[in-house]
Amino acid sequence: MPIQFHMEPKRRPMSWEAFCKEMPPRSIAVDGFVHGPPRNDYQKLYFNFDHHDGPPRGAMLCSGRQVREAIHDGLLDLLMPTGTEVVHIWMNDCDPDVALCYFCLMQPWSVENLVNPALNRLFGHIDLMDKRSGLVDMHRGIPIVGQAAWVMQPYWEARFSGALDQKDPGLHMSVLESIRARINDFSAARPQSLPIDERYDSLHEGARWAVVREHGPHARMAMARRGLRGFVSVRPLAGGKFYYTLCRYSASIYWFPLPEIAAHLNKGEPADGQFGGGDIVMGNARGPGSPRGPKEIFEAISAFLAQKNLTPP
Repeated sequence: MPIQFHMEPKRRPMSWEAFCKEMPPRSIAVDGFVHGPPRNDYQKLYFNFDHHDGPPRGAMLCSGRQVREAIHDGLLDLLMPTGTEVVHIWMNDCDPDVALCYFCLMQPWSVENLVNPALNRLFGHIDLMDKRSGLVDMHRGIPIVGQAAWVMQPYWEARFSGALDQKDPGLHMSVLESIRARINDFSAARPQSLPIDERYDSLHEGARWAVVREHGPHARMAMARRGLRGFVSVRPLAGGKFYYTLCRYSASIYWFPLPEIAAHLNKGEPADGQFGGGDIVMGNARGPGSPRGPKEIFEAISAFLAQKNLTPP
């Protein structure tokens, strides 16, 4: 097959330099496989589509929209001038943004024309939610909210069940395939819709931020409605360890500085369990999990914010 997909959920993000050295030419990294801003080498044929690092996240398109527009601009014509060249796609997750990338690269004929109202709505909604960590107080009656929930349901079910924590490449690819089928139904005017599920537990609360456990895919919409602008989401693992996702609405939430918070937390984490990511979303899900429980994490972050005298205006 001219386009080969490589799913490596156990691999930690690579540097751009390592990616260009270790991977074959005609390689594309999407949405966090490479730690770094969007970057292209048009001569050696290496590409990174990402929005976690580099310019302010709000100024960038989500990875899926980047890939879609690159295909529209001739990316695959450059990579496959005869149609027989092998292109390698590198992924380490199956979240909604990666799912959009996968859809675009699996069936580029569907996205070459940017004038597609259904796909424009879906890509625009995912872009809006993803670049703001989902902390958007969006009205639940807007049709695209429930429709996107149905399209991305395979991912949310696998995530909340804990199945994705096994980091099984086959399961990740199965999720992407299921979502691709639903995107096709959606774009063919056969969308379904799901009720909005905003359930979450607030475990510990600070000033406009909290440590939470999410139970529904739209929990962050409810957090935004309450006025939260930062949060730490916890996922318990077998063996008493925990995955954490640290988020804030945007870089304007200066009083919840994720990179500095992560650096502070990393002092108490093992070398293979460090927090990483961008300045809006960070986490430790690439490692074995943190031995520290939610209360200890809350106390560590609270102490750091107090030490730096950081409070909401």
